[in-house]
Amino acid sequence: MTRVRWLVDATLVLALAVIALGAYTRLTDAGLGCPDWPGCYGRLTPPVHDEHIAAAQARFPAAQVDPFKARNEMVHRYLAGLLGLCVLAIFAVSRRLPRGRGLAAALLALVVLQAALGMWTVTLSLMPVVVVAHLFGGFALLSMLALLRVELGHDRPEPARPAEPGLVRLLPLAWLAVVVLLAQIALGGWTSANYAAAVCHQLPLCESGWSARFSLRAAFGLPLGHETYEFGVLPYEARMSIHVLHRIGALVATAVLASLVLLCRRRAASVRLRRLAAAVGALLVLQVTLGLVNVVGQVPLFNAVAHNLTAACLLAALVLLVRQIRVNAARGAGARGRAWAGPSHGGALEGPLRAR
Repeated sequence: MTRVRWLVDATLVLALAVIALGAYTRLTDAGLGCPDWPGCYGRLTPPVHDEHIAAAQARFPAAQVDPFKARNEMVHRYLAGLLGLCVLAIFAVSRRLPRGRGLAAALLALVVLQAALGMWTVTLSLMPVVVVAHLFGGFALLSMLALLRVELGHDRPEPARPAEPGLVRLLPLAWLAVVVLLAQIALGGWTSANYAAAVCHQLPLCESGWSARFSLRAAFGLPLGHETYEFGVLPYEARMSIHVLHRIGALVATAVLASLVLLCRRRAASVRLRRLAAAVGALLVLQVTLGLVNVVGQVPLFNAVAHNLTAACLLAALVLLVRQIRVNAARGAGARGRAWAGPSHGGALEGPLRAR
């Protein structure tokens, strides 16, 4: 079991690297650094030497060969392929484990879907819907790996405490937090995929007069039928509307997640649950800070990469927090049920029940 945990830990670190490098590739406009898939200009390695660049240009005359972008894209593909092999190894060894087999199978299916989405991202020339789906797949992969690591954890569960049954009332808020965060991640991906991150430079929402040009229909219109979606195809009004929606979503998500964190810290008796709530709170503060820096600094490259990576970590931490709330609430409910039922042998309540 220890070796399996190490494998899952290594895969978690690799998933973080793939997410960060994917964001870096997208933000450096290298998503089409290789116009074909799975190779790069017909080769397994990016063209970096003059003769290889000339051959690539001759083979793809419509493309503009950029060795830097091609290298970024191929390194991302190599790491993604290694991640897929690690998930395959987890699936293979999980067949002999008492738990975690369902998650391992779901991870393998998700990796296969991610590979297909990666191919479509290139073949469909960065179509925004596909780009957002690919982003979601990476975030889901990280969250499921974190769940699997917890399932394989060797720590004994904490005993239920008197305050834990009250956590049942936090479950609706916890699930709402997940839905709100997923919606905000989708808005962030939609903003990035449509090249709308640098449209607004003023706080809190956008430059003056934005409300007169805001269009919800334009923000969610699907721009289909274009030969390429690189650098965006939507007009300014649509990009501005997408950006404003992302900022409004950030305010809503911050309020909901902060409320959940504060209530967990106040009601939870479990040390593990309190620590998870603190982790979600810390990641939330970091994410808001990085978002503000993106606005003030007009989307600095490494800050934008960190913003993307922190969003993935925030989702994974929130998923673990919701799982722990459910576990602790169930233990508390079980403890109350046992207390109501009385002793299992000859209890004061058991006798009358048997007599009936």
